[in-house]
Amino acid sequence: MRQMLNQSVVMGWRQNRRMLLAGLAVLFMAIMAALPAPVQAASKITEILVSDKADAGGVVTKHQDKFTPTTASINGTALISGMEKGQKVTADLIYGPENLKALSITKDISGSGDVTLTFAFSKPTNNWPPGDYKVVITTSDGVSKSVPFQVK
Repeated sequence: MRQMLNQSVVMGWRQNRRMLLAGLAVLFMAIMAALPAPVQAASKITEILVSDKADAGGVVTKHQDKFTPTTASINGTALISGMEKGQKVTADLIYGPENLKALSITKDISGSGDVTLTFAFSKPTNNWPPGDYKVVITTSDGVSKSVPFQVK
């Protein structure tokens, strides 16, 4: 009789353990389903324009893809949607096939929504070296876009 009682207790424990594990699995799946989806980048860089001409506010309205070595300033405008207050945007001037970062400008975003970012890279003392360049715009949430141009 005692042996049957011990077997009954052992069988009951095994069944309870299976039920406990099944319950924990269901609970885990319910928690995972209730969690929010991973956060994706909310901003989007819709356009980048560069030119040697900008309006009084520094905004470029017409893209230019060729510059001379004596160009005084390479101005740029990036149109970015979905920005949040406090985010940062970086404009990097990249030179040559080695992708050398020649200059970099970082700005804090003071508002939310659509942003028009303006930037300007001034001519180096000994003029712009001829070659291939690109401007790379990167937001603090990881979105990046580039536009190539040449100095001849």
